[in-house]
Amino acid sequence: MVEIILLIGFIALTIWAFFTNVLWGIIVLIALGLYFYLKRFANLCVMLALRNYGNQNINGCFRWFERAYKRGMNTQQKITYAYYLMREGRVERSENLLNSVLAFQLKPEIKYLAKSNHAILLLKTGRHQEAIEELEEIFPYYKNSNVYGSLGYLYILTGNLIKAKEFNHEAYEYNKENAVILDNMVQLYIRLGDYETAYRYVTELMEKSPSFIEAYYNAALVEKELGKFAEARKHLAHALTIRTTFMSSVSHEEAQELMESLPV
Repeated sequence: MVEIILLIGFIALTIWAFFTNVLWGIIVLIALGLYFYLKRFANLCVMLALRNYGNQNINGCFRWFERAYKRGMNTQQKITYAYYLMREGRVERSENLLNSVLAFQLKPEIKYLAKSNHAILLLKTGRHQEAIEELEEIFPYYKNSNVYGSLGYLYILTGNLIKAKEFNHEAYEYNKENAVILDNMVQLYIRLGDYETAYRYVTELMEKSPSFIEAYYNAALVEKELGKFAEARKHLAHALTIRTTFMSSVSHEEAQELMESLPV
């Protein structure tokens, strides 16, 4: 909608400029062309960056992101760029980019998106209490599965199990189809020592075919405790095929170590 208004404004300005002075008309027309070229080119660069990331060409991904940044990304594209930087452990650049976004007056939904990503960065760099505070600040206004998943995980991680149980059950009621929320339920009941209940959530989680290593590792932890060694081996074998990132809280080495601990 904003782009349409800008286009109408530019056309009106061009017509006025041509009526006033032909030279001014040409200058405005060139400016209009450059504006829309650069805007479209930035969008194309972001699209190519995401395609490269999907093909696991990480260096190619960031080359395209950086081209888009130099051509003039919009705010949401900068947040996306910061997220992928964070995924690959380029946290200093990611945090600088998010801080530069948050330094400006933003629409509420964009501000909350930036803050939720910044909170994940705080979590992944060990600043757990700061991450909790940032998510709790935006949660009343920005409830979604991602925030439920991040905050629910943080309550478990920091050992606040009473709060963790209450909050993760609320998250489960909010979206019981979300793999991260289900994995949080598995982790919660592992921490509570209730492996039978944890296994119920493992069953639901595996039906979603999650794409992150933690889901299979946590499933195997539960299955090992319950003597379901064949299932545990199957899930750990799959875990070892999943590419890990800076965002992963489980490594291939940990998955392999758990595999080797299973009875033959």
